[in-house]
Amino acid sequence: MNTDRRQTALLVVVLVLPALLAFGVVRLLGASDGAQHRAERSEPSGPADPARPVDSGPAVDLAARFTAPQGGTELAFQIARDRAEAGPPPQVTDCRRFAEWAQRSGGVPVAPEPAHLLSVHARRDLDVTGVSVVAVPIAQVTPTEEDGPWVELACRDDAPAPTARASDEGQPSGTEAADGAPDRPHVLTTGQTIELPVTLQPPSDTGEVLPHGVSDYRLQVRIEIDGVEEQHLLPEGSASFRCCGRTTFMGFQAARYEWRLSPSRSLRRCAELRYVEEPPLARCETGRR
Repeated sequence: MNTDRRQTALLVVVLVLPALLAFGVVRLLGASDGAQHRAERSEPSGPADPARPVDSGPAVDLAARFTAPQGGTELAFQIARDRAEAGPPPQVTDCRRFAEWAQRSGGVPVAPEPAHLLSVHARRDLDVTGVSVVAVPIAQVTPTEEDGPWVELACRDDAPAPTARASDEGQPSGTEAADGAPDRPHVLTTGQTIELPVTLQPPSDTGEVLPHGVSDYRLQVRIEIDGVEEQHLLPEGSASFRCCGRTTFMGFQAARYEWRLSPSRSLRRCAELRYVEEPPLARCETGRR
């Protein structure tokens, strides 16, 4: 009997144990092949296609600033007299920075309706084939006499305007004034910036770009890049534009403060005018500051 049991046990060891070992090896190899297959599927099947554009964010950076009204040559502001009298800080050396300072100081452009320049900065080579801009009103603002008295503020600058130049890499640097209307095609290279004069479209069928008076608003920009339309809201964040002030009424012309920033700084003051029929000649005086 003991001999039979030993033979049975030996048979189990000889026949069953190799089968179990073989099964374990097969499962281990299968798991290894599966992991390698999944790793191969997660890797790119081949080198990236250099001709296919990589999505690395927006193709353009947009910004907008006020400019002189259509047909005009200067950008004037309605501003409190004490700010106009004090003038800009020494680091403001040209009329563009002057306009930025005036707005930060509470100045509102004087114009029948706002006029803007749209800055388009290309992050890659691209074609701009169309631009339209709509004013989106936020709120109307009523200037109060307590915040005044209100005067007209303007800037004069005899320094030549900076012109665009080519960088060492052969790419344009600086900002170029675009030749032609915004709806004309513009071919931009990487790093190039152009400024387009835009005519604001009314947001509805009323025909009014903005309500009469002073309004806070933003710009809704539709721009077509390489045949694809994009929409942007300017300024970014919670900021807004404010326009349009008024310094001339029937029988009244507000006092005018005209700063000249170069070659030397001076201030020309013109007294306010009150009249019944024809306005009298302006009474102005100039002094260095």
